[in-house]
Amino acid sequence: MNYRNFRLIGLACAAVLVGAPLSAQAGRFDLEKTKTIVSGLIEKALKERGVPSMSIALVRGDSIVWKAAFGYANVRTKTPATTETIYSTGSTFKSATATALMQLQEQGKFKLDQPVNQYLGDVQIQDRLQSEKAVTFRHMLSHWSGLIAGAATKPLWGRELPKSLDKMVSGLYSVRAPEAKWEYNNFAFGMAGLLVEKISGMEYEKYMVENVLKPLGITTPHPVYPSAEMVEVMALPYSAGGPTGKPQPVAQVHFDVYPAGDIYLTAEDMARFLAMHLNGGVFQGHRILSEASVKTMHEPQFGGTYAFGFSVKKEANGHTIISHSGGIPGQSSYMVGDVDAKVGVYFMSNSGGPPSIAEAALKLLRGEEYVPPPERKSIAVDPAVLDTYVGTYELTPDVVFTVSRVGRSLMLQQGDAPTKSELLADSPTTFYIKGQDFTLTFVANAAGAIEKIVLDTGSDKLDAKRRK
Repeated sequence: MNYRNFRLIGLACAAVLVGAPLSAQAGRFDLEKTKTIVSGLIEKALKERGVPSMSIALVRGDSIVWKAAFGYANVRTKTPATTETIYSTGSTFKSATATALMQLQEQGKFKLDQPVNQYLGDVQIQDRLQSEKAVTFRHMLSHWSGLIAGAATKPLWGRELPKSLDKMVSGLYSVRAPEAKWEYNNFAFGMAGLLVEKISGMEYEKYMVENVLKPLGITTPHPVYPSAEMVEVMALPYSAGGPTGKPQPVAQVHFDVYPAGDIYLTAEDMARFLAMHLNGGVFQGHRILSEASVKTMHEPQFGGTYAFGFSVKKEANGHTIISHSGGIPGQSSYMVGDVDAKVGVYFMSNSGGPPSIAEAALKLLRGEEYVPPPERKSIAVDPAVLDTYVGTYELTPDVVFTVSRVGRSLMLQQGDAPTKSELLADSPTTFYIKGQDFTLTFVANAAGAIEKIVLDTGSDKLDAKRRK
């Protein structure tokens, strides 16, 4: 679920609510300037991409200094999105599931380097490799478990907890030794949710609400099992229409491994969670995690760039940036925070939104000047080379891309979506879609045959293997 719907966005209209600014930050922060620039970027993106709506919340210290919504939650009825509109968190909620386990670790219920099988009871993951290393909590939370990976969509709202998580975990087995390779693993985070239940003795949603969300002042009541009242204010899912097309409704589905990121909240709700992580585990006087646990959650593991539910990078100024993207078909989300400046951005959309908006907002929150990037210019690529890229590529069994050639252009289609997007070339092997932030790089094997696409989202790199 870390992958977003890679065809993105369109339409705009806005609703605004402002909180109190924070003063103890470096740089001169101008809230009104920030609102004007970010609103303009969102409206431009919605218009150019053909996406129905976006909701955003900005964090400074332990304050939500601005929240706003743009566009339509329902295109057909022209129902405006508001700051109370509910979207899917996608994989941005992985860090919340990890936070729950870290709370239990603080209570002495387990240790990060203990094997998870010690806590799974009758539901055991299978070590078919007889590896010298057992899968530990640390491996699981940092995507270094070596277990089979994936996720499947199910009809809305067919939750089967706890049997679905039991069944999923009992089918997990090792495909490589732990620590051998970083591989994004939704199944592992589904197992993390089951471990929250088994270790705490509480059902997953109840634990998350009582111990993580309510202490942050989050009042959305049923993030796993949305109530009828919540469904009434949800944004419907769409595929982006592009610069000239109309957003198209898509089937409503959810992911079976919901602790990995199929949770339903508002942008402000998740911004509160992000603020807690930017403030050493405390939000507005309420401690959720110890400062030591938060620091551990922000430390990349095994020489990689992924920590516990966060991608982590160091900027040239020495600041630590935590981020994560997320999405299910027709929904997307993105969060990014500067741990040192204590500023962050969270946004949600019912189709897709560019991380560049969040990154621009982050600069403005730090009191820095925002300079729009130069217009991207593509190059021409030999059609014979383009032909070698034509084919079908699988990110997961449920996320498949088809690359085709039309004239002198490559086109990208996700699944059975009704629209195709033109791929523009940065180089003979790396391509992008106009107005979007991710890139696709075609990678050949030793024999020179194209074997996969690497999708670079800015926060993660994901492999989509070519189907034979």
